[in-house]
Amino acid sequence: MTNTQGSAMWSTRPVAPLVMAAALLMASNTAMAEKTQNLDELVNSTITPLMKQQDIPGMAVAVIVDGKTHIYHYGLADVKNQRPVTDDTLFELGSVSKTFTGIAGGYAVQSGILRLNDPVARYAPQLTSPQWRKITMLQLATYTAGGLPLQVPDDVDNTDALWLYYQHWRPQWTPGTQRQYSNASIGLFGALAVKNSGLSFDAFMKQHVFTPLQLNHTWINVPAEAEKDYAWGYRNGQPVRVSPGMLDAEAYGVKTTVKDMAAFMQANIDPEALAAKEAGLAKAIAIAQTGYYKIGDMYQGLGWEMYPWPADAEKVITASGNDLALKARPAKRLSPSRPVTAATWLHKTGSTNGFGAYIVFIPEKKVGIVMLANKNYPNPARVSAAWQILQKLP
Repeated sequence: MTNTQGSAMWSTRPVAPLVMAAALLMASNTAMAEKTQNLDELVNSTITPLMKQQDIPGMAVAVIVDGKTHIYHYGLADVKNQRPVTDDTLFELGSVSKTFTGIAGGYAVQSGILRLNDPVARYAPQLTSPQWRKITMLQLATYTAGGLPLQVPDDVDNTDALWLYYQHWRPQWTPGTQRQYSNASIGLFGALAVKNSGLSFDAFMKQHVFTPLQLNHTWINVPAEAEKDYAWGYRNGQPVRVSPGMLDAEAYGVKTTVKDMAAFMQANIDPEALAAKEAGLAKAIAIAQTGYYKIGDMYQGLGWEMYPWPADAEKVITASGNDLALKARPAKRLSPSRPVTAATWLHKTGSTNGFGAYIVFIPEKKVGIVMLANKNYPNPARVSAAWQILQKLP
């Protein structure tokens, strides 16, 4: 009898801890399920009316919270063939591509083939005329070269014509004093930043940014095998895609998926996690996230536009509108530059004729959102929707 009781005693002693562990696990899973359900409801209740209001055929959204990525798909990548948006759908990023260009420039800096404060003429012997002697590579990257236009003119359609255009251009303002958003400015920066590598811009980006970040479905030139995943953009109800142009790769040329953009965002939220295996890329990301000029409340990095966190929602949303974002504004060079700061709202909008993209994250909170749409719709609507979601995350 004693032995039996002893046996029973040994068999029952572990039960209480096991039951407790199981209960805790169940409670944890329940809490996690509830949190996910709440997030799903938050994202759906924000994105669905946005798409209806803006008449957007399809969207893909990635939200990072608690270190985890949540992916959402809506609508159609191809209206005519009723092809739905999926994880593999390729969207045009438009000017969100500039954040990739900024990191490529940062990689060139940390590898020693570029110095941001060098004059442009050091990298472009074609540009030795007086107006170029005081313009730096940093000023090209931050749209402060003196008033380069938003686009390279349409009739500039080859390399010789491009150099001739820049040779005849004249600054409106003293370099470094005004910021005027410009594809012609950061596009030239991107092309010259990688020049001493001996690689094309496409090859440099693939080798030093896309591949190390394992962005296996991110392209500047979409290969034939990926064409089936390439969404159609829509303008006035008609399918469109971006047209080729000079410096398009450097300024607005990236096409990618929502999953790759989530991985890109995660690397930017926590670049230190890359340091062990990709130290050069981690440094490049930090260089791109540095604030070099201050324009009102905004800090201009390499591609990234940044606001101290907590930020003023109304100011950030208003500043994203083209009436202000494309306007020339006074710029103040920061000395020293503002280093990478976790308490920062980092974001970038991007558009082509048929696509609208947005990325924003707050490193301190380890949260962020990517919104990819196959229609170009107003930037303030994008920022407002993202703000609505992010402000309700833990």
